[in-house]
Amino acid sequence: MQLLKNFTIRAVMLSILGLFCLLWSAVGMYSVHSLNALSEGNNVDRQLVSQMTILSKGNDQYFRFVTRLSRVMEVRATGGTPDAAAFASVQKALDGMEEQLAQFKAAAPGPMDAAISTAVEEKWTQLLEQGVRPQMQLAQQASVEDYRRHANSVTPTFSREFGAVAEKYNAAAGLMLDQTRVTVDRITIITRITIIVAVICGLLILLFTDRYLVTMLVRPLELLRGHFSKIAEGDLSQPIHDLGRNCIGKLVPLLRAMQDSLREAVSAIRSGTENIYRGAAEISMGNNDLSSRTEQQAAALEQTAASMEQLTATVKLNADNARQASDLADSASLTAGQGGKLVNDVVQTMSGISDSSKKIAEITSVINSIAFQTNILALNAAVEAARAGEQGRGFAVVASEVRNLAQRSAGAAKEIESLIGDSVARVDSGSKLVNEAGSTMSAIVKSVSDVTEIMKQIAAASEEQSKGIEQVGTAVAEMDSVTQQNASLVEEVSAAATALERQTEDLQRSVSRFRLSADDRQQPSEPVKTPVLTTATARQKTPAAASSADEWVSF
Repeated sequence: MQLLKNFTIRAVMLSILGLFCLLWSAVGMYSVHSLNALSEGNNVDRQLVSQMTILSKGNDQYFRFVTRLSRVMEVRATGGTPDAAAFASVQKALDGMEEQLAQFKAAAPGPMDAAISTAVEEKWTQLLEQGVRPQMQLAQQASVEDYRRHANSVTPTFSREFGAVAEKYNAAAGLMLDQTRVTVDRITIITRITIIVAVICGLLILLFTDRYLVTMLVRPLELLRGHFSKIAEGDLSQPIHDLGRNCIGKLVPLLRAMQDSLREAVSAIRSGTENIYRGAAEISMGNNDLSSRTEQQAAALEQTAASMEQLTATVKLNADNARQASDLADSASLTAGQGGKLVNDVVQTMSGISDSSKKIAEITSVINSIAFQTNILALNAAVEAARAGEQGRGFAVVASEVRNLAQRSAGAAKEIESLIGDSVARVDSGSKLVNEAGSTMSAIVKSVSDVTEIMKQIAAASEEQSKGIEQVGTAVAEMDSVTQQNASLVEEVSAAATALERQTEDLQRSVSRFRLSADDRQQPSEPVKTPVLTTATARQKTPAAASSADEWVSF
């Protein structure tokens, strides 16, 4: 059977049908031959039976003739007169005998031997012409003796000869009929055996055809159906074996090519879906991150806008304060100038006081010198009074008083000198401090002038900053609007990415039904974990921004 797998089903089926047709053609031809033989046997049988029937009828007509004529002649022998009906019946039997002879001659020889048929015809003709017809003529005449002599001696002779030939003919016909029946039976048996053998061969051919169709058509189609069923179920890993070069076998390379193409396509789609899934997941994660960051940025921009508004107000306030500070700096500069002048006057006054203190110190030194000299004089006067004794006692008292006064003057002068020295030292220190204060006031005046210039510059810069911050606030407001739009777009993109991710998951689940190899156990890709980012952080930063705004105001 395996040898036939490389032949086309059409060729094999045509061969089987050709063999079947050849077999039944042979059976049909033999059946036709058998039917012809049977037909010939039947014809022989019919002809023999017909001739035997004619011969039998001829004998029957002869016996009727003899019997009827004997009755007529018995009537005549008893002195009676036979009626015309009796002779008519005898003549009818004679005519029937002649008619049967004519039919026998027409049917002879047929399948019978011509010699036997000719002998039958001759003996029958002799019986008719030389025995029966003359006997009929003699019966119609008046002489009974001639009739009896002819009926008892001539006609029986011819009858015996005819009977012997008829028996020989019947024996030959019977033998031929037996041979014909044997031949017919043999042909019937052979035909029956031939038909049975043909039927068995046909059944064997049918069984072979069934096995061939099962082996080469049904089972391969079942295998192909199984492969198609596996492919329909998504199993592309089943090997496809060759089934020969017949009609079904030619489908195997196409099915294998289709399975390989499907395997490559599914593999490419699976790889693509995995990449798309990862990309969609990353896009979704990035969009979620971007969405949260955008929301944070929007919140930060809102806070920045609020801070910029507060900063604008603060800068305006700083500009106003700078202008006021500039005015105050101008006033402070004037006041510092006046203070500088007053300090110069104080320095000059302190210089005068220092000079006066120096002069007082000189006067005190003179007084101290005078007191020292007075003390010396009082001491000398006391010495002189002591020398004078009683006369100088009063002078001693005066001298003692003068000495006390001198000592007291010297003490007071010393105190004044120390006070004046302390005062001079303090005046000198005050002069130094006043000089330093003058220098400081000069520096202050210069610094106040510089501060005034700086405050003017700060005021101008504050105005410029105020204008710039207003522009920045406008830009931040526009950025806030754009950021809000971007946030909406990001949310839409995130929703689209999420939908794409879900669709990719569905596509991946659909593709995962396909099994590309025996060891292939496709698992759906793990979803990429997308961090859940909320805007709570951005929202929580609002108080800090408010506090920073307060710091800006305090600045």
